[in-house]
Amino acid sequence: MGKESQMQIFAQAVKEGSFSSAARLLNLTPSAISKQIGALEDRLGVRLLNRTTRQLKLTEAGARYFDHSLRILSEIEEAESEVGGMRDTPRGLLRINAPVVMGARQIAPLMTDFQTRYPDIKVEMNLTDISVDLIENGEDVALRVGELTDSSLIARKLCPISRLVIAAPSYLEKHGEPQTPESLLDHNCTTYNQPLKLNAWEFNNCPGHKTVTVKGSFVSNNGEAHYYAALSGLGVTRLATYLVSDRLQRGELVPILTEYTPPTGAFLWAVYPPTRYVPPKVRVFIDFLLEKLTPIPPWDVHYHHGIYVND
Repeated sequence: MGKESQMQIFAQAVKEGSFSSAARLLNLTPSAISKQIGALEDRLGVRLLNRTTRQLKLTEAGARYFDHSLRILSEIEEAESEVGGMRDTPRGLLRINAPVVMGARQIAPLMTDFQTRYPDIKVEMNLTDISVDLIENGEDVALRVGELTDSSLIARKLCPISRLVIAAPSYLEKHGEPQTPESLLDHNCTTYNQPLKLNAWEFNNCPGHKTVTVKGSFVSNNGEAHYYAALSGLGVTRLATYLVSDRLQRGELVPILTEYTPPTGAFLWAVYPPTRYVPPKVRVFIDFLLEKLTPIPPWDVHYHHGIYVND
């Protein structure tokens, strides 16, 4: 077996974390995987992996070889894709990483249209609220909300993300509606245990800029948990409109303090690793999202100055 094949087997085993998982993907047996990695280590004269019954752990040399392997294999795929004519025909497996709620509620419903347009593209969508390393995870593109922390990635701005302070009608009937940002201190607000900065709600037109650090009886690190807590009448919360637009339009949640809501400062981004040749499957996916989400994303088409209205 050639050097490239051994490199591919090694990289796949590391990414999957086990010989058996890599064997299934490569249509080999676990013993064949072990044999080829052993042969690779013999040829290099170093140990690349420490093997236990439960996991594979990279040695220092293995970590360096893995990084080089990913780059080399990516360049080989890039060259073959370009020469093979894939520039004109988007196809292959498109691995997408997206935040849980955004991906499930807003992006997944668009995939029928996307795959109807591009039937040769197979989509794998991995949902997580943790910012992952795209290259290490072998993913093609990620959708991220808010600030971008990895400056090494290529970023495309897709659409603005609006946030509203909201509550259920049942809560407002019982406790009254806050009339100023300061009055939130007298209300039960849902809060985050991480990151804590999400408990500092910013407002404009107060006059000037004002930040109110809210408090309450319900704490969670998950936006959807806040959504259901507010929907049940537990208290006041602040959430992105892509999570709550359907409930706001039906009146099951009510936007409050809309005259103080700050202008949009967050955006949805598509990011992908830097490369001289952007794979067509990535290019057409980003163009598709720009078409669907710009300039007004579908979840905000009924939203006008803090009020949700029908067509």
